Amino acid sequence: MHQNNSPWIKELARTRNSIPVNKNLHADVAIVGGGIAGVVTAYYTLTQTDKSVILLEADKIAHGATGHNAGQITSYFERPLPDIAKEFGVDLAVDGQRKVEDAWELLTKIISDTAIDVRHYSFTGYAGVSTLEQLIPHLESSRLRVDHKLFQETILVAREWVGKNKIPEKFKDLYSIVDQARILSQLESNNKEYIASLSYKKGCMNSAVFTEKLVQYLVKKFPRRFSFYEQSPMKVLNLYKIDAVLEVNKFRIRVKRVVLCTNGFEHFKINNEAGAQVNTQFHHSIEGLVGYMSAYVQTSKHDPIAISYFPKESINKDTVLNDSYFYITRRPFEHEVNKVHNLISIGGPDKALPESEKFIFDHEQVDTVNDTIDTFLRSSYNKYPVEDVEFVYSWQGLMGYTPNGIRRIGPEPCNEVLLYNLGCNGVGILPSIFGGKRIAQYLNNEKVEPSIFDPQDQRM
Repeated sequence: MHQNNSPWIKELARTRNSIPVNKNLHADVAIVGGGIAGVVTAYYTLTQTDKSVILLEADKIAHGATGHNAGQITSYFERPLPDIAKEFGVDLAVDGQRKVEDAWELLTKIISDTAIDVRHYSFTGYAGVSTLEQLIPHLESSRLRVDHKLFQETILVAREWVGKNKIPEKFKDLYSIVDQARILSQLESNNKEYIASLSYKKGCMNSAVFTEKLVQYLVKKFPRRFSFYEQSPMKVLNLYKIDAVLEVNKFRIRVKRVVLCTNGFEHFKINNEAGAQVNTQFHHSIEGLVGYMSAYVQTSKHDPIAISYFPKESINKDTVLNDSYFYITRRPFEHEVNKVHNLISIGGPDKALPESEKFIFDHEQVDTVNDTIDTFLRSSYNKYPVEDVEFVYSWQGLMGYTPNGIRRIGPEPCNEVLLYNLGCNGVGILPSIFGGKRIAQYLNNEKVEPSIFDPQDQRM
């Protein structure tokens, strides 16, 4: 068993004490959740409106999913773009994808405008596939990208692959045939089961450090309009026609609007006194998925990279874990004082969180995680040392999956006093940032065009 030990939390090196809610409070807006979604939502609310903001975190700032992720920045959905287009129409699907891609600029601008000291990297990342069935959805998505001028993927197919002739003719302009050695070089792999590669803009960042430094910036920049409280779990949210009351630590917080920036299935109750109840469906519509990650340190200093791998079949025969794909993020990391090495973090194994079970971040990992990751690395990653290495960090994070795999951003149809910016869906950093800006537009009473992110009426 391996204790949950996140490198992002270690790099945070936090020393300040938590201040919980200890009296009745009031403000224009309460934001529930002190991860990247909540803090960025606070940032845009404070910089783009005149509202006062109270930020509430049940534990510590950035110590939830934000401090227990894979560190990757990417703008794709974990659901094929053509599938999203079938549900919402091509125009809305493409617009939603473009808005998430535009969040790259939002992230860069936040860091520039605030001058917070956060290292973040952008580069060309890669994904390797090993079957025709894995390749086709990427080609279908690429067709939409080409036709609608979205970020383009470069797709390479191995000349040596006997199955390449089965690729439908309609996709012939979307990929190039190259020697398999070039594909394996991109994937940093010697495993010839990978018959195609996809190149796409990716990045990496310690989102816990980003979030902690951004909240400290807000405290200094907006001392009269912003306050935040940790160790302050909301137990009950009472919604009324024009305002709301949150019950926190036996105290009451009255606000005009509430924004939930949580995973979406935390243990609190919502009472809507001005319309249909949202509580039951709200909690049961978000699926919890526990993602497992491990990392080791190398003294060599390769460039930062993010690579995903889709093997032909599961590596782990234990049905407790799903491992349909793996991902590697490599970045500089100060493992020892004043000594920067490469940190190679690997994820992929995951399991569903039972509906009645409460996730605990400090819970220990299952026995098979590091064995599964080690087996994958030995088969697919040629920079993994032949000799045994120590996984210095092993951690798990809780991801919230909405029913349609799309982040939920906007007002609750049953009562617009309540708004959402939630649903990690496996790739949370850029959608969280875009969501924060969109929420500020709602709070500022701006006209907000319909999108794929709009919360659906749960009574339907």
